[in-house]
Amino acid sequence: MPIRRFRATVAAVPLLAATLLTASGCVTVHGEEVLQPAVTKDEAARVLDRFGKLNNKANEDYDLGVNSRIEAGGLREIDQAGLKVRKEDSPEGNPDYEPLEFSDTRYLIPQQRGWPRWFVADTLTNRNDLRWFMVFVKEEPESRWHATHLSLLDDAEVAAIGEFAEDGDGHVRRVPLGKSSGLAVPPGRLGTAYAAYLKDGDGDDFAPGQHTSERLGAREQYRRTPEYVTQYVDEATPEYPPVALRLADGGALALFSSRHFVKQTMAEGQEVEVPPAAGTLMKGTPEKSLTLERVSQQAVVVPPRDEKGDGIVFYNRLEGLVGAEGS
Repeated sequence: MPIRRFRATVAAVPLLAATLLTASGCVTVHGEEVLQPAVTKDEAARVLDRFGKLNNKANEDYDLGVNSRIEAGGLREIDQAGLKVRKEDSPEGNPDYEPLEFSDTRYLIPQQRGWPRWFVADTLTNRNDLRWFMVFVKEEPESRWHATHLSLLDDAEVAAIGEFAEDGDGHVRRVPLGKSSGLAVPPGRLGTAYAAYLKDGDGDDFAPGQHTSERLGAREQYRRTPEYVTQYVDEATPEYPPVALRLADGGALALFSSRHFVKQTMAEGQEVEVPPAAGTLMKGTPEKSLTLERVSQQAVVVPPRDEKGDGIVFYNRLEGLVGAEGS
């Protein structure tokens, strides 16, 4: 999992990213209607250990099949594209790969009914000094656990996010994805709301920052230049449902995905510049224009509905190139 991190007042990142079912609507399987922890701490530790071992094999050999055994959702899509690019460059793998190791792990485990089930591993690694928040989802009793979201947070960001609310049994509390969440924007609508904001900048759902107001400002510089015209399309990813944990103040830490297209059309006489990674993922021939497709994973704090304040605050964005098309 190579990591590239965008730094802002809060934070952002790109990285490596299958389909998971919604974590809010409970599906009764085998009559399991009893509210119970999504996983035991011992099993959660085994899940993380298995992930680490297979992740190391996938990244040492650039093996997409092994990666598919441990990742799903937007994280899998990002990582599969990254592995494909690196496999093209180095078919024999990476003999200098340093195995990923976890330490100082805590498990954020909500109680749930039915399936799918999920939990969050908050851990340090030997890659950096950041805490990795990894969401693991199990879709049904016979399924394996898969990592679906990843966010990287420094100590100051973790402190700013605050404490998680707990139920009477000491488990963290998950947040429903719909209107009953009690949040300014329900977690299930975050991708749609963010895509709409990036389209026109209207509304007050999102606080100013690198991934909101500053991102819009940066886009304006490139919409029309003497050399090219740039078009942007942003979409929600309903196929990759979010997860959210209640905070002690009534808000929530939500992790959600989105999809972003950037099309650059060159002026007469100008050549299309193709980034190295895009060549491996290319469809078509970039004679006049190039469209790059990226999947992004966000970690945000959503305020309570009646205490919106400055709005939704971004703490991390993890993004990866997943497709390219020339025309």
